[in-house]
Amino acid sequence: MRKRNTRFNPIVLSALIIIALYFLVLGLMAAQKVLAPLVLAWVLALLVYPIAQLLEKKGLHCLLSTSFVVGVVFVAFIGISGIISLQVRSFLEDADVMKERLSPVAQKVELFVLAHTPLERSKLEAYKTTYGLNDNADRPKGKVTSPEVAQEEAFLMLGKVLGTAADFLLMFVYLFFFIHFRHMFYTFFIKLFPDSIKNNVSRAMNDSARVVRHYLNGRLILMVILVVLYSLGMWISGAEDFFLISFIAAFLSLIPFIGNMAGYVLALFIGLLSGGEVYTLVGITVTFLIVQFLDSYVFQPIILGNKVNVHPFFIILAVIIGNAIWGIIGMVLSIPIIAIITVILRETPDAKAFTYLLSNGDDRKK
Repeated sequence: MRKRNTRFNPIVLSALIIIALYFLVLGLMAAQKVLAPLVLAWVLALLVYPIAQLLEKKGLHCLLSTSFVVGVVFVAFIGISGIISLQVRSFLEDADVMKERLSPVAQKVELFVLAHTPLERSKLEAYKTTYGLNDNADRPKGKVTSPEVAQEEAFLMLGKVLGTAADFLLMFVYLFFFIHFRHMFYTFFIKLFPDSIKNNVSRAMNDSARVVRHYLNGRLILMVILVVLYSLGMWISGAEDFFLISFIAAFLSLIPFIGNMAGYVLALFIGLLSGGEVYTLVGITVTFLIVQFLDSYVFQPIILGNKVNVHPFFIILAVIIGNAIWGIIGMVLSIPIIAIITVILRETPDAKAFTYLLSNGDDRKK
């Protein structure tokens, strides 16, 4: 009997893979509300489960150890959120003063644009109206929001707040189950594969957890260092709300390459809004240059090393795709996920080409 050839045409196979990836991305975007807290809890579980494991080895019951770890993470989230809220409130209280300080600068910029570009004042005013940049005095007066509209807006705002709080609490429920039943999930994944490759699967899972844990622990340490150095430099420079700016800039450093520049632009913009002198703006610039140099060439090689082992091009691509799918959460999760994918591909014999493509230069020389 003649043997049938079951090999796919490479063009057809590539087209099917592209179509599958397209629908996968659409599905992830549609399921963001369900999957984002779940994946975030899973990554947090990879970070903190060794603490629960250590407490269990010390004799503490597994239920108590899991509850303790989840409680510590919850308190840390609440504490950080409270500090940020206080700083944001302080910043908003000074918003009117900043607007008054910025108004003369904006007028000078407007006059310069009108004098040195073909743009006419009527078109400029139209642009300002379209983007809400006109003062309240220039807007129509006497427009009062009806009680029904105000009530509807209040209910919408309340719904968003309650939805965010529910997602936040649900993430900690997921975290509890991931840590408490980690052995069950681990055994389940091992049982999915035949005995011939169970060792590879086990090694890939352990390596993935180790890489993610090392990366996140290192990033947390780096964030604390960056907050301290940014705050010190901007405090010496005389910048207002320096702690809030420092924390946001350190958090943005989770987004490789893009985040550092975004943090600097934000710090410079807030320094300009707060009426900072040339000395302050130069101080902010010098602070970011020095801290970024230390972060890139001193702290990251020591703390992070080369554990992620993914080519920078694919790190940037993963961040962009993560932002397109899940926004800020997607950008934060993109590096741990691409690192896990790379570890899994290394343990897959038929994926050597993809492993070569994703790995950085050092790994290719081996």
